Amino acid sequence: MLSLKTILLFHLIFCINWCLFFFTGSSGSYRAPLIWSGGRGAPHYCITREQLCFLRSCGFSVTQMADILHVSQATVKRRLRQFNLACSVSYAEMSNSALDETVRDIVAGNERIGPEAVRAQLLAVEIRVQRHRIRQSIIRVNPRAAALRAMSQGLHRRSYCVGGPNSLWHLDGNHKLIRWRIVIHGGIDGYSRLIVFLCASNNNRSNTVLQCFLDALAKFGVPSRVRTDHGGENNGVCLFMNIFRGSGRGSALRGPSTHNQRIERLWGDMWRGLTNMYHDLFSFLETEGILNLDNEMHLRALHHVYLPWINRDLSAFASQWNNHGLRTERHQSPLQIFVRGCLEQQIFCVQMFVETLMKQFLFSSLSKSISNTM
Repeated sequence: MLSLKTILLFHLIFCINWCLFFFTGSSGSYRAPLIWSGGRGAPHYCITREQLCFLRSCGFSVTQMADILHVSQATVKRRLRQFNLACSVSYAEMSNSALDETVRDIVAGNERIGPEAVRAQLLAVEIRVQRHRIRQSIIRVNPRAAALRAMSQGLHRRSYCVGGPNSLWHLDGNHKLIRWRIVIHGGIDGYSRLIVFLCASNNNRSNTVLQCFLDALAKFGVPSRVRTDHGGENNGVCLFMNIFRGSGRGSALRGPSTHNQRIERLWGDMWRGLTNMYHDLFSFLETEGILNLDNEMHLRALHHVYLPWINRDLSAFASQWNNHGLRTERHQSPLQIFVRGCLEQQIFCVQMFVETLMKQFLFSSLSKSISNTM
């Protein structure tokens, strides 16, 4: 049973959400507020250094920042100079040979990754290179793999439409490594394709998925709905959503994997970019007689050694994915789409702020209550 404190918090959240909807209605996009000094002259825009640094860290250009803040480009450039921030990010001065060596190190373990993934990994180490130079470098380093990617036929996918960030999260488990008792649980925001969590574990229990989900809520806020399959490992998340958002509005949508297209597409990219290497490695260990699946000590040793590595690589893959440009979105990254969408729909930002303040009182007691009922 849920405690009285938890039930009261549910009612408080419902009242806050109702007030936000009633008083804000259909909220417009974010605009930099005007401040009057009280003296002569026109008011000035309130744009802080932290705002500009955050937008720059997300990879927005001056033009995009001006569009987001609803000010002119001259205003953004003036504030950047005022805070001693560079107006434009210069490209790295690298020779073709140095670039080829760096790209060769990136694609050495996996030749299936493409130029956008390579570019995102270079940006992660603060190396900014033009797209055409990266494409040419990949062709020079491994022309065979580049030709195979060019000949591969893309799938025609159905159109996808949701209201905005945190409208719908897609959750699923990846079982490519299940032979070695390793399951990867993941979640992705349907609107922006932002990976909200990726976690590898040695079990497929509901409590494990729920903990990964709660960690994601602390970073990105509570989604309006989630979509999962009928697996029992999703029971805890579905129970949480039905309690938190309400059970009569489709807070937890359950159905076949064919309706979970966002996360299924992610699994394909993750296989080409990461999990195929571990699959081949573990298969090699079996073939050479180093790993015996019938020996529990072997499996425990495998988990002890490789689970931290897999989670480390999953974190790097999520960072690379969230910062790589999407061709169909004018080369905006999932992180940029998520941030921009939140700023265009302020009510989502306010709800995320309120829920983040309350999570420290609610999530711990709620997760314990759900765990006790599983």
